[in-house]
Amino acid sequence: MITTRKYVSLFVKDLLVACGGLMVLAAVVLALNSTEMIRGSLLVQLFLGAAAFTCFRYALVNTYEVDPKVQMISFYLCFILADVLVILWLWLFADGPLMDKGVLVPFVIVILVVKSMVYAMMHIDGKREAKQLNQKLYEYKQDGEQKEEEL
Repeated sequence: MITTRKYVSLFVKDLLVACGGLMVLAAVVLALNSTEMIRGSLLVQLFLGAAAFTCFRYALVNTYEVDPKVQMISFYLCFILADVLVILWLWLFADGPLMDKGVLVPFVIVILVVKSMVYAMMHIDGKREAKQLNQKLYEYKQDGEQKEEEL
């Protein structure tokens, strides 16, 4: 098991790698297709995209051995942070009627309601599966004890 400090350092390292990778990709694309300079807003967009990618990656594809409680906290924290980063990116840089200030609030509310429902369903399903598994293990243990008595 790794410590929380090591886990955070790995997260920051992966964030910097994602930012660097996106920066190189953007520089190559802009060098091939444009004569403009890289604007500051593009750098902010690249950082927000890399941060959201890293958060989603740590929430969904976490390969590090950590305490189950830390893993659960990391899942929720990274998932919520990634959503916040995507919404922030849309609010700051998306043009058009999709991200009008009046549409953003219902958009955030819908995301929160849907995520809450999914988490609640996952929790209820997990409890039910754990109960079924414990029942099967209990039955298996009882069968094993009965077979030992017969011998």
